[in-house]
Amino acid sequence: MAEELENLLRDEDVEIRREAVEKLRELEDKALAIMLLIKAIEDPDWRVRKTSVEILLEHRGEAVIKGLIDALYLEDNAGARNSAIEALTKLGAEATDYLIEAFESPNRDVRKFIIDILGDVGDRKALPLILKAIKDEDDNVRASAVEHLGRMRDASVTDALISILESGDLWLGYPAADALGRIGEPKAINVLLSALLKKPLREPALRALGKIGDISTLPFLAGYLRDSSKVVREETLKALEKLFHKGFGEKVAAELRDVFKEGVIDVLLPFTVSDRKEIKVAAIILLGLLRDEKAIAPLLEMSSEEEFQEDITKALVFIGTAKPESLIPFFNSDDPYQRRTICDIAGKVRSTIFFTPLIECLKDGDGHVRAMAARSLSEIGDLRAVSYIESLLLDEYGDVQEAAVRTLARLKEGLSIDEVINGLSDKNEVLRRNSAMLLGLLGEAEAIGPLGFAMKDSNVRVRMAVVDALGLIGGPDAVKLLLLAITDEVPDIRRAAAITLGKLDGDEVVDSLILLLQDRDDWVRAAAAESLGIIRNEKAIEPLISLLSDEYGFVKTTAIEALGGFKDARARAALCGLLDDKDLEIRRTTIESLSNFDDALDLIIPLLQDREWSVRKTAVDVMGKFPKVQTYRYLREVAETDEDREVKKAAERVLGE
Repeated sequence: MAEELENLLRDEDVEIRREAVEKLRELEDKALAIMLLIKAIEDPDWRVRKTSVEILLEHRGEAVIKGLIDALYLEDNAGARNSAIEALTKLGAEATDYLIEAFESPNRDVRKFIIDILGDVGDRKALPLILKAIKDEDDNVRASAVEHLGRMRDASVTDALISILESGDLWLGYPAADALGRIGEPKAINVLLSALLKKPLREPALRALGKIGDISTLPFLAGYLRDSSKVVREETLKALEKLFHKGFGEKVAAELRDVFKEGVIDVLLPFTVSDRKEIKVAAIILLGLLRDEKAIAPLLEMSSEEEFQEDITKALVFIGTAKPESLIPFFNSDDPYQRRTICDIAGKVRSTIFFTPLIECLKDGDGHVRAMAARSLSEIGDLRAVSYIESLLLDEYGDVQEAAVRTLARLKEGLSIDEVINGLSDKNEVLRRNSAMLLGLLGEAEAIGPLGFAMKDSNVRVRMAVVDALGLIGGPDAVKLLLLAITDEVPDIRRAAAITLGKLDGDEVVDSLILLLQDRDDWVRAAAAESLGIIRNEKAIEPLISLLSDEYGFVKTTAIEALGGFKDARARAALCGLLDDKDLEIRRTTIESLSNFDDALDLIIPLLQDREWSVRKTAVDVMGKFPKVQTYRYLREVAETDEDREVKKAAERVLGE
């Protein structure tokens, strides 16, 4: 068998060679198997090498490690070297002693590989060797050692790194400065500040000082915002931002004002047009930190950029909190987007100085401005705003009306509940609907009776709002009215009532929802099934099983999802019967629902062979919920053999590859 396998490993067909590697798993002579596997990582095809590495990691042990180290010497085969490095890294600390011994090699490439492997593994036992390697005769070995000392973040090597930086060796100085930043020891600050004077080391030194984030470095940093090098300017900006995040914002702002005087805004503004997000964000933060009204206009001009809106808002709130009056002129901006932003900032600053401008904005020609002004008035909390906001209940736009309803709910102490209740009988249907919504948000139990009358309103949207309001108020009286709503002639009302009842529970509720499973409207049946799935009363199991024969697919899938939550033997048995349904969505939904059952893995595994790729992918995804030891073999096979790329990727993701 061994000779046959050796021949197969030399076959021209890559798939035959890969299968031969797989068969080495079964070879009784382990020593021979390891030897052939090591040989297989020299294969020109990555799939063969990958399979070989996987099996070698199953064997592990001295023979494997020494074989892999020998492969590091294969100068004419980069693929074999990379596979050996990958395997040795995955072996972790198990290979450390062997690699330390192997470092005593005249081959400089092998020494560098060993330092890279030990550095990536991060085993502290290797630290003395990596420290020793910073004096290696080869430049690349030394640089790699310095780099990995930084990644290992062991403070004991700080002095050695400082010595490198002090030596004037620019080749090692760059990674040494970077390493000192990663380690973060304050004792490195002085040598890093000295490195700032050397142009080639300025960038890593600034980056390192930024990571250390010591406030004592502030006076040495700000000036580099005008350095001739763009990279240095950007690292300076990031270092200053780090000091802000460490709680030194006020000192950073004071230093910037001291260094650049009146021109400080002009120094920072060019960074706001950077293509790098982190640079742009840092500049926006520092502009806000300065609390200079001259930054308001440029920040507002950027406010339409959604990606930076949160940071711009914070910056403007900084300025507005310190100087609220400086925002007032911008309420009259010609740009409606800027007016929206200013209204938003006013609400976050919460100064009463904004009361009058916000009231004026309630009459703005832009609906979003009106809505934002209403919301911000609720933040200020001045009850005088109520009478102005009430007029927005009849605004032409629904989102403005909704903002008015929510604002009035927050300013409830300024409201007359009787007047709101009277709104339920107003001749204007918009006011009737918004009054119902407002009463729901207010949670006023005394409104339940009037809402019951409004349940008979001629307008469907009003009745919908009443259903929502009763759901928010809750309680037995509200439930009684909702049980009447499920008999409404309009399906949308019955559906809304079914959804609302799902949040309230109770025997009477369950019985009524079960009756709705036979409603003539398919959306109502689906809503009732969804609510029963939320309540999970066992009385609903059999009726939900009956719904699995519904003629509409989405009703059926809703019932499947609902049954998945019960973990009941009857539900499990009923779901099993759908695994070969002709509708792929039914099969997918059933797989997902069965994944809630602890013993469903055997039911799901056959679906890995389904004719539809999306069903196979769903099966792979849900198998991630089960113990890996039970699923590994099946997922491995899918990752290697499934014809669909998305399914293979899903299997690899679940396997953690």
